[in-house]
Amino acid sequence: MSSKIIRQTALKLHGLTINLQFKLVKNITLRIKENGGIFLTAPVGMSVSEVQQFLESKEQWLRQKLQLVLQAQQKQDKKYSMGELPFDGQHVWLWGKRLPARFLLSGKKHGTYEVEDEAVCFYYRSELSEEARCAFVEFFYKQEVFNKGAQLMAAWAKKMGVRPTGIKVHRMKTRWGSCNVRTGGINLNTLLACGPEECLEYIVVHELSHLQEANHSPRFHAIVERYLPQWRERKKLLEDFKPVL
Repeated sequence: MSSKIIRQTALKLHGLTINLQFKLVKNITLRIKENGGIFLTAPVGMSVSEVQQFLESKEQWLRQKLQLVLQAQQKQDKKYSMGELPFDGQHVWLWGKRLPARFLLSGKKHGTYEVEDEAVCFYYRSELSEEARCAFVEFFYKQEVFNKGAQLMAAWAKKMGVRPTGIKVHRMKTRWGSCNVRTGGINLNTLLACGPEECLEYIVVHELSHLQEANHSPRFHAIVERYLPQWRERKKLLEDFKPVL
């Protein structure tokens, strides 16, 4: 149980505000809350000048800790809206992993890329503008989804006994995939390349199921359940995944 606050005030330390509380405790305690608030608990017998001296001796440590807390808060507060291209100029997301993006001047064919264990290398023969780099990254995401999506669709179509007519990949803001039940065409969101591979598989099975049942009826969900019993976990994983860079 925490001690009762006997007296409290606020102190200033070179631009910082410290909430000072005097309690029936033996030791002085300094802490920083998640919102950046600084709190110091001191024994009742200590004077304000003694507390001020203690704070000045801890100023460097306090500022370092405060910076880490604020950085963590900013990272948590950063939002991601579906449809945004996850590229900050230095990193990309691929199958659930955040990787460095290395743009390399090379004699290789302009516009090719290689996925390594710890990075993605983008090759070019002439300088790329920021807009061109974004287009290059979007092409990379599109190719990855097309290649893996085509493999998954072929395998699952055989298991499910359906005949899709083709696959198209493009960036979408509100859906991860769609199925044209009239033509048999499957559309996949370019940004599926950012999330875990099992999420792409879930979307492929979901859209192929529409070739047996057009609407999201109980029969449709029974079909998905039959072929992919863990679809709910995959769906939640995709909904919760945020490729924040």
